[in-house]
Amino acid sequence: KQLFMIAVPVTLSASIMSFTSIIDGIIMSRQLQSIGYNADIARAMMGDYSAQAVTMWNMPPALIYPITYSIIPLISAAMKLGQSERVKNIMNSAVKVVALIALPCAIGMSVLAEPILKLVFTDQAAAESIAPLLSVLSLSIFFIAMVAITNAILQVHHLERKPIISMIAGSVVKIIFSYILIGTPSIELFGAPISTFICYLIIMLVNFYFVARYVGLIPNVMEILVKPLVAAIICGASALGSYKLLELVIHPKLATVGAIGFAALVYGVFIFIIGAVTRDDIMLLPK
Repeated sequence: KQLFMIAVPVTLSASIMSFTSIIDGIIMSRQLQSIGYNADIARAMMGDYSAQAVTMWNMPPALIYPITYSIIPLISAAMKLGQSERVKNIMNSAVKVVALIALPCAIGMSVLAEPILKLVFTDQAAAESIAPLLSVLSLSIFFIAMVAITNAILQVHHLERKPIISMIAGSVVKIIFSYILIGTPSIELFGAPISTFICYLIIMLVNFYFVARYVGLIPNVMEILVKPLVAAIICGASALGSYKLLELVIHPKLATVGAIGFAALVYGVFIFIIGAVTRDDIMLLPK
């Protein structure tokens, strides 16, 4: 019975966004046709967006999920032993580490959207047209990462039904904004990444409200957001600057790889310089 009571809400919250994506795809097709695109062009636009922008957007969260999975048994064990301070420290470190990973991914992919797409995909023309969409979409990587970690925190505190509420709220907002924005000729397909951005922002805010109210965890904004954000902005600037310089002397694909590597190095050094990461944070990482 306990397994059933836990599994059903977790499954529902995980599947809500899948159903939303199906509805969103229908809305996208109809709204593109409503502003003058024929069915074939609308399908082609949606196909390029899903195949390139959405595929790349789905990659960074794969770095986040192992952390969210790992904290559940850690917190459960500490709760069983009555170690409330350790529970709080694990949650704070987990949120911070996720932010430290997600923010440079979001900003880096946003500023290097076109080079990254051209590096991965063979259709260079499609990459050029999809790059501005990925630049907007990738900014929501931070929100989806925060949603993943707050979902884990809520679930381990037996609040697995709360994410259903936040997911439904975000889904409704996404559908409404997709319908309005994609149907606006001056915005058209940009409505898809914008609605996704707003959707996950809403889910994240609602989740943090639940975490603060029912778990009692109010994250330190300076430690969790401001410091990693400053480091991520510097990372993004170094990525873009180094790419522009390397592009002058080597092949653009090699320049992209070099820029990503250089930006990662700059970010790794800078987060220690500004004290954005501690030993406890590093020990929380898998392996």
